[in-house]
Amino acid sequence: MDSTQLGLRIAFYSYPVLLFVTLLGVQSFQYYVERKRGPESKATRNALDSEQKAKAEKITRVSSTIIWILQLILSGLLLASIIVAVHEAIVGQHALDGKAGFAFSAYTASYVGVLLYYLSGLLPDPEGPWIPGTAHASAWIVGALVEAVIAGVFCAVQPSLRVSKEFLGTLNALAYSRIAILVIMFVVLVVREYELKPTASRSVPEERQSLLENGDGSPANYGSVPAHGPPARTQVSGTGWLDYFAGFRILFPYLWPKDSILYQVVVLICLILLVLQRTVNVLAPLQLGVLVDNLGKGTIPYREIILYVVYRGLQGNQGILGAARSVLWIPVSQSLFRRLSSAAFEHVLGLSLDFHLNKKIGEVTSALSRGAAMNTFLESFCFQVFPMVFDIFLAGVIFFVKYDAFYTIIIFFIMWSYIFLTIYVAKYRGKQRRDMATKLREMEAVKTDAIIAYETVQHNCAVPRETKRFKDHVVFYQMAERLVQWSLNGLNLTQSSIFTLGTALLVAVSAYKINIGEQTVGEFVSLINYFVQLQGPLNFFGTYYTMLQNNLIEAERMLDLFKETPGVVEKTDAISLPSVRGEVSFNNVEFSYQTKKGEPVIKNISFKVPPGTKTALVGESGSGKSTCLKLLYRFYDTLGGSVTVDGHDLKDLKLDSLRKHIGVVPQDTVLFNATIMYNLLYANPNASEAEIHDACKAANIHDRIINFPDGYETKVGERGLKLSGGERQRIAIARAILKDAPILLLDEATASLDSHTERQIQDALEHVTSGRTTITIAHRLSTITTSDQIVVLHKGEIIERGTHSELLALQGRYHAMWEKQTTIEKKKLEKLEKGDASSEEILHE
Repeated sequence: MDSTQLGLRIAFYSYPVLLFVTLLGVQSFQYYVERKRGPESKATRNALDSEQKAKAEKITRVSSTIIWILQLILSGLLLASIIVAVHEAIVGQHALDGKAGFAFSAYTASYVGVLLYYLSGLLPDPEGPWIPGTAHASAWIVGALVEAVIAGVFCAVQPSLRVSKEFLGTLNALAYSRIAILVIMFVVLVVREYELKPTASRSVPEERQSLLENGDGSPANYGSVPAHGPPARTQVSGTGWLDYFAGFRILFPYLWPKDSILYQVVVLICLILLVLQRTVNVLAPLQLGVLVDNLGKGTIPYREIILYVVYRGLQGNQGILGAARSVLWIPVSQSLFRRLSSAAFEHVLGLSLDFHLNKKIGEVTSALSRGAAMNTFLESFCFQVFPMVFDIFLAGVIFFVKYDAFYTIIIFFIMWSYIFLTIYVAKYRGKQRRDMATKLREMEAVKTDAIIAYETVQHNCAVPRETKRFKDHVVFYQMAERLVQWSLNGLNLTQSSIFTLGTALLVAVSAYKINIGEQTVGEFVSLINYFVQLQGPLNFFGTYYTMLQNNLIEAERMLDLFKETPGVVEKTDAISLPSVRGEVSFNNVEFSYQTKKGEPVIKNISFKVPPGTKTALVGESGSGKSTCLKLLYRFYDTLGGSVTVDGHDLKDLKLDSLRKHIGVVPQDTVLFNATIMYNLLYANPNASEAEIHDACKAANIHDRIINFPDGYETKVGERGLKLSGGERQRIAIARAILKDAPILLLDEATASLDSHTERQIQDALEHVTSGRTTITIAHRLSTITTSDQIVVLHKGEIIERGTHSELLALQGRYHAMWEKQTTIEKKKLEKLEKGDASSEEILHE
């Protein structure tokens, strides 16, 4: 083979490869540039008014239709070149391998690949109208240049190709026609971009930007603060894989077991075993052909039989190599799941209070369980999909070298068609699968909500209502599931038809070659066995691809969790709070919740709590009392002013160093579904049994606990529902005592207690709060009369402050609240003395 023929072969085989590489390369570069530019690159579209949008859509639609028609003509010209080449090879009885002249096999294989490239562009895009862009135009230019080079070489070296001038003239005429079509397609695209440029280059008027957009024009999702929510993805295939790669790169550090050298060695061994599996997959069918050729009457080819049996024993995922690799991968897989799930769990616990107030428990727990989906995705991709694609490529090379290029054309044509159509149909199925996953999460969320709110359901006799609501969601889920199953069966039928066509072509060509003496029966057996061997994993490709797609869709929820950012973030130079005296100061503090459209909750609040003193916050619901405690505990950051502890701004402190010095008794106590002892030790894991008992005695709960059948080992149930509200509250008080923090926050600490127990708790709290900086929220004013100062809030502002006696003397809002409560208390006492109500009923009132 001379240099000219070698150059032609290289040009032929490079043609389809260059088209694909150019398209994917430019798409990747565009994606990278768009990510660098940020949301501004997409904001322009949102700024167009309805008339401009209609004009732009019309121009785009017309240009895309013209290009689609031209591409159809281009495909026809490519098919014509293939037919002309095959006809010349048969009629002229030329050598197909091209050793003596024109490389017909290389030419045919090349243009079949190019034809497949353009035919794929003629199919409707499942994700919307097909709109060619810069990446397609770049591929057209490359195609035109390659066509011109090939036509030029044909003209220059025509005598050495040993074919007729008429044949080359026909090929060149078709090539020049394709060049013209490609140039026209490029011009149409340039004109379209020119027509769209005046509107597309306009700046985005601020007044036209949607208040609900989250950067990319889509609302933030996942029930969190809009500023922190990630944009939703809408596709899985095509350039969407770039989006997934960029999105999931946050998870890549967890994929490599960097914390274990042993696991890293195991990963390398698994990769070596994977390479050996690929080698055996090649040797087994070839050895079968050798065995068949050596079989005959009067001879037993022992060596060939033994080799074939050994290869078969090593082959496949169920063989020795596959089983060894699977067993070795188990600890690596578990390590990945453990690290990924733990990281997601830790990340969720570290998110801001805004996220947890707006979350749906069912969705968050479902998302946290998606570590298994990521695990399955990695294993399927590394050990199923990637090896399968490599096997197909290797089979094409072997068929080309050992047998004939026509077999390579058949293999690549069948396999490419199979994979392309599988992915193409999976785009439709991806939408259906995502819809089914969404409805499944909604169904699970409804079920979880009803179970958590069991008492509320029973109080309102709502079992039939909740059952109907759950049943409706099940029906919606099953409708989506039905569509997924129908599309799966359609995909299976398509795949089977492609394999049937491939088998027919392979058998026909082999039968012809055996008939003319160019191929042995053993080689035929090897070919068929190799093809069937490729068919096996390809039969599962739809399953693997769907599984990958499903795992990605499901893992989106975990990815969304990782993309959630906490509203309160430590500074890089944050310091630890030194020994605490307990001075708390609010300095012109302003704050508003984002969920309340920026309406201020507290405005210009300033007060100081000296060390060791007691301050009470009172006011109607919504006046900002609880918000003050949340700001002090730094669940939120102030929008204006500052909150300080011992003169240190909370924003300059490490969160843990602040919070470990603050004890809290919340209004609504939530306990873990564990023992009483576990819940008490939660505040201080190092507390002794004696300290626990003393704290419970101080909270007036010790005697009640030891009367339980299991004492301190009694399980409290989900959220502590096995205990009464008063018992839960007293355990919370004991827990705060055990924490022994210099600052104590009491948020309605005695709200769930009866009058008798309240007095006992108040005595205990008087002892506990002695010497501690205490801030109390109380609606029952009788519990705060001994406070050093009382701050009265109204609509987020301080309207009165002073001691109990000073505020009564003012005859203001506090005085009115006191008079109202004492009147109500007198009426309750009279009812109790007359026997008109029990103490429990009085407490309920």
